[in-house]
Amino acid sequence: MFDYEIKLLKEWIEKDNNFFDIASYELRNKETTAEILLKNNNVVVSGIEIIQRLLSEYNIYSEFYYNDGDFINNTIIGKIKGNAYNILIVERTMLNVLSLMSAIATKTYNLVSKINGKTKLAATRKVFPGLGNLEKLAVIHGGGDTHRWNLSESIMIKDNHIALYGSIENAINAVKKYKSFTKKIEIEVENEKDTFLAAENNVDIIMLDNFSANDAKELAKKLKYNYPNIIIEVSGGISEDNYLDYVDDNIDIISMGKLTTEIKYVDYSLEV
Repeated sequence: MFDYEIKLLKEWIEKDNNFFDIASYELRNKETTAEILLKNNNVVVSGIEIIQRLLSEYNIYSEFYYNDGDFINNTIIGKIKGNAYNILIVERTMLNVLSLMSAIATKTYNLVSKINGKTKLAATRKVFPGLGNLEKLAVIHGGGDTHRWNLSESIMIKDNHIALYGSIENAINAVKKYKSFTKKIEIEVENEKDTFLAAENNVDIIMLDNFSANDAKELAKKLKYNYPNIIIEVSGGISEDNYLDYVDDNIDIISMGKLTTEIKYVDYSLEV
């Protein structure tokens, strides 16, 4: 688990280290202990499990007092012990991961906690290359939905697919031959006509893209009346300022790219 992510983080650390860290070189035979401090309040901590794995790669002992998903305030979250040189070269990467993941988890939690109803809040594929799985894991820690983890997890037909296949019917028929019973077909639509055309062609999920909240609710009501088993997702132009306008009994998923693209880093520090 996390093998790819650990490899990537180690590559970044070694590139940062270059031949050696000049400031830390004389400390290479010294053992030390240090504390990891959270310097903000009202934070959903995320990244602990991955950091423990990363530290073990450098033979650094770690003990954390909290688990991923815990809601905590300004405090010491854990302690580490090991070779001083190794601790110093992993410090910034370790803190960056905790800061990023905790920021996403905290934002997700703050938004999800305001939803009164069955509608779920989901991330999108607007994640940073290489660290996307960690960003989506942070969404889970914050109580959100990850959406699809990769391109093959579900069959998602977007506007460019429809343009290239020539029509909604052509696109759906083309991908059906590759659909396993474990997969769902989702299609992105931009108007009511295409919405019902997609439903008539037996897709599993319909994404209403760039609809106003009122239009999305009205169309979702019509769609659910005729096709009660279809999952309805809304996306496009949705932010923390307007997402609650889309919460509705007929809307299953609100997906928001800004869960992972517009965040305020959580402040962590390491003190020997």
